[in-house]
Amino acid sequence: MNIKNFNFRIFITNLIVDLLYPILKAVSSKNSLLAFSDACFIIAMIMALIGIAYALYLHGDFDITGYIASRSLNKEKKDFDVYMKDQKIKRKDSFNYPLLCAIILFLLSYLSALFV
Repeated sequence: MNIKNFNFRIFITNLIVDLLYPILKAVSSKNSLLAFSDACFIIAMIMALIGIAYALYLHGDFDITGYIASRSLNKEKKDFDVYMKDQKIKRKDSFNYPLLCAIILFLLSYLSALFV
């Protein structure tokens, strides 16, 4: 993760969206802290999987597959070198927000489980 591409507003938006389900689960449950902890852990696992897949994308592990798919679906045939330059430019200003949110949700789940 490149910290210079970090945007605090996007991060807060992602974290609020990720915390909606755990908060709703805590409000509607009898044992609210346990429900919050469990829901945070479940959402963190899902976000970690998304974050790992996005990290693979950011490192270029799916470039050949994307090139083959775009070449077969589009009428315009680009060279592989041109396609790679376009992909590097597209990924240059990216940050892995799902992985960071997953780490924070894991911490929230752990801390709230300590107080159950």
